[in-house]
Amino acid sequence: MKSIVFGQLLEKLLYLSNQKKSTLARELGYDVSYISKWINAKNLPTQKNISIICKITSEFIVKSLTPTSKQELIDYFEIDIDVSDKDVLTKYIERSLRESYLTTAGKGSLNVYKSTRSEDSYNSIMHINPRLRKQYLNKDFGIFATKSNKFDLIISANLYKLNNDEKMAIADMKEGLNKLSKDSDIRVRFLMGFEGSHEDIVFNTILIINMMTVYPNMKFEIYNCDVDSNAILAVIKDRIFHSAIFAKDRRCLFTSMSKEKHIIDEMYYSLEDILKNQGKLIAERKSPIDLIKDKIYIQYIMGQDLRWLIGSMNEFFMPYDLFMEVGASIFGDDEKVLNELRQINIFLQNVTYISKIKVLMYESELKRYISTGELKFFNIPIKLTLEQRERHIKYIQDIVEKSENVEIKLVDGSFVEDFKNNADPSLYLSKNIKLAKTHPVDDINDYIVIKDNEFKSLCDELFKVLWNDREDVVIDDKEEIIERISKTLAYARIINGTFNPNESYKI
Repeated sequence: MKSIVFGQLLEKLLYLSNQKKSTLARELGYDVSYISKWINAKNLPTQKNISIICKITSEFIVKSLTPTSKQELIDYFEIDIDVSDKDVLTKYIERSLRESYLTTAGKGSLNVYKSTRSEDSYNSIMHINPRLRKQYLNKDFGIFATKSNKFDLIISANLYKLNNDEKMAIADMKEGLNKLSKDSDIRVRFLMGFEGSHEDIVFNTILIINMMTVYPNMKFEIYNCDVDSNAILAVIKDRIFHSAIFAKDRRCLFTSMSKEKHIIDEMYYSLEDILKNQGKLIAERKSPIDLIKDKIYIQYIMGQDLRWLIGSMNEFFMPYDLFMEVGASIFGDDEKVLNELRQINIFLQNVTYISKIKVLMYESELKRYISTGELKFFNIPIKLTLEQRERHIKYIQDIVEKSENVEIKLVDGSFVEDFKNNADPSLYLSKNIKLAKTHPVDDINDYIVIKDNEFKSLCDELFKVLWNDREDVVIDDKEEIIERISKTLAYARIINGTFNPNESYKI
């Protein structure tokens, strides 16, 4: 079929299925004049709409076939595959229409973009030394982001099946794009699969959490989608297409790039079609106000099996009066939010803090908080006085000493050395609700509400591994934890000028 120009193929399909142009036009939602122009080769559908046009047309044709006309179609086009299943025939016609469209469009005058290097380099796909691919990719991203007001990127990759260098390169890409986002409208959509996700669960899951939580000012979305496990595909709309193929041992075999318009368009709209029809958004973002007013936060703390990975000091384990002091200083002009905070505070003090909770807290963050007073109250950065910090730390100390239900372990080090220069992630898990916090920037301080069940399970498994198996960096001895917190509290009192060696930890 693909050797026939698009209009002739469409006309023949209508003839063999005994259907009219006007009927197809109604099915597609177009005026019949458009269908006539396609058939008469006066015009072609736009590349943006061709995927859906081919899909609807193929379904329409197959639905219209009788047993006799179906056999005539098979005979006419000499179809040599088993098409007894309607879905197989539908896919065959859809693919043939798309191939015919690309062949027909390729015979016209194509606009070859010339904003980087020579035109000859990009008129067809060329193979690139794998070691140079990142250099080319980063350079192209930078050029296109600075030369265009809009930058629309779709990436398809199974991060879990790549080597760590490739994973970090993709993750670090967000940092590079963020630097350009002030001058460009940047949008990134990432399609990824989870095949192999249970290998190196700590590295892989923290990597994804970091990708979702850093630079929240960017339009960056991750979708769970069944993608090829041994390839990376990256296409910038109207600009360039990159690909890389990997061996089973995760070595990059070869890479390629193209600036041919029909290849770029085909890849972009194919990936976008997969995203719309198969992709599941891993998480949605909620502002602190929405999280409070929509009662998502209180639903979380009312949940069962609470587990906290505290990457930055926050509203948890604050005494009742301090919680309301800080809340009033931030939300004092919003009585509805204050009322919600009162309910949350009562619930925390009377139910949550006497329930079963597992808490992993970074000791380095505890020390940083004491020295700077910087805390994120519902992910809103605020600075507390020395006196307020002392009350907060003392309350944590009391809970560790007296509570039989609240288990707190200190993290002394980094779970993944590759991320040691990044802000430590914050993750809050319950049986049904999973939350993470973005790293606030430019007054954007959203929460991440994890929606995808597969990734929820990975977050549960991550916490289980960190809690049970990371004795190299996790301190679980209660006496040692109390001693370290007491020592931190003594530092706070020294700074505050209230240190009493008879009452506090002696340094």
